[in-house]
Amino acid sequence: MYAMTNFPLGNMSSMEEQLGKGYQQMMIGLIIFISGAIWGGMVATDGMVAEDVYWPAVMMLSGAMITLLGTTFGTGHEDDRSSDLNDAIMELTDRINRLVGTSAKEDATDESE
Repeated sequence: MYAMTNFPLGNMSSMEEQLGKGYQQMMIGLIIFISGAIWGGMVATDGMVAEDVYWPAVMMLSGAMITLLGTTFGTGHEDDRSSDLNDAIMELTDRINRLVGTSAKEDATDESE
C-alpha cells in the first residue's frame, strides 16, 4: 500500500514545512472548494438552469480564493514564489523613481541655463 510521505495528515508540523505558514488556510479553502463542487454536482440535473448552481459556484470560487490566499504566506524555501509579485513591484517602483529623479535633474539644469 502506498503511503503519503510528503503530506502526512497526522503530523501538522510536517505540513507546515511543506506548504508554508498558510497550510491551515489552504486546507480550509480546499475543503470549501470540494464541498461546493459536490453540492453543485448534486443539484446539477437534466432540467438544470444556471441559478441552480449559482451558490455552489460561489462556494467553489470562495474556496479557491481562500486557498490561493493561503499560498501567499510562503514556505521560506529558495524555490518559494510567494514574493515574486512584491519583488516585481519594488523593482518597477525603483526604476520609476530613478527615471523621475533623472528627469527632475535634467529639468533643473535646463531651467538654470
